[in-house]
Amino acid sequence: MTKIKSSFVAKTFLVCFVSVHVPLIALVAYLSMGFQLSTLSVFLLILVATLVGTSLCLFAIWRLIRPLNLLADAMKRYPEDKGILKMYPASPDEIGTVTDIARSMLLQVETLTKQLKHQATTDFLTGLGNRRALMEQMPIIRAKAARPEEAVSLILFDLDHFKRINDEYGHDAGDNVLMAIGEAVKDHLRPYDYAARMGGEEFCIVLPGADLAAAETVAERLRHAVESRVVEPLPKGRITGSFGVAQARPTERLQELLLRADAALYSAKDQGRNVVVRAQP
Repeated sequence: MTKIKSSFVAKTFLVCFVSVHVPLIALVAYLSMGFQLSTLSVFLLILVATLVGTSLCLFAIWRLIRPLNLLADAMKRYPEDKGILKMYPASPDEIGTVTDIARSMLLQVETLTKQLKHQATTDFLTGLGNRRALMEQMPIIRAKAARPEEAVSLILFDLDHFKRINDEYGHDAGDNVLMAIGEAVKDHLRPYDYAARMGGEEFCIVLPGADLAAAETVAERLRHAVESRVVEPLPKGRITGSFGVAQARPTERLQELLLRADAALYSAKDQGRNVVVRAQP
């Protein structure tokens, strides 16, 4: 019995065998009850028994292949509905095995997709987002802030004379500096802020719900945190950053906001570096 339950072929054969013999079973039962035979009665009996057997066969086959239909429907809906990941084998036969394998493979695909997306949107040195991630997250942040009409501000900064650090102390020391700055940025983020390394030694922080004055305060705290970081063999105070702060206008695109913050950053460099400068209105 266990072998029959675990074999789709065996169950199909059993259903077909029983269904085909329904007319014979009906005829034997008819005769055993002592009814008299006539051509018409035998014809009607065989006809009805055949219809019953066919109906039972179709119903049983439908029940057997229903899990396969459910699997096919779940596979079709998979891009929009991940319900197949919650499916479990409906039976221990081949269809149940296929369902289990399909579910396991898709779980692996989901895990791999998440890993690849994380790698594609995360800076491997600092653990912050990268430029691509910022481009994806900024419209979402702006949309959330637009509903309660909250301000959104942006801090753009880069490390002063970073190329000299690489030249004087080596690229390993430069990487250690970037990782230290990444930790400093994380320490000053609120749960709903977003930070990204834009490339090289340039970083960007998006502050939902913060106006220009609040963003400037955050930037000043971060400037002190950067200045106080010590990464051997660099002396204390060797690591500094120049900061540009800008508040997003209601219809301003990200590139325009970055340009204004970038202009403020270069103004900070012109003012001697290691300072925070507001973007021009």
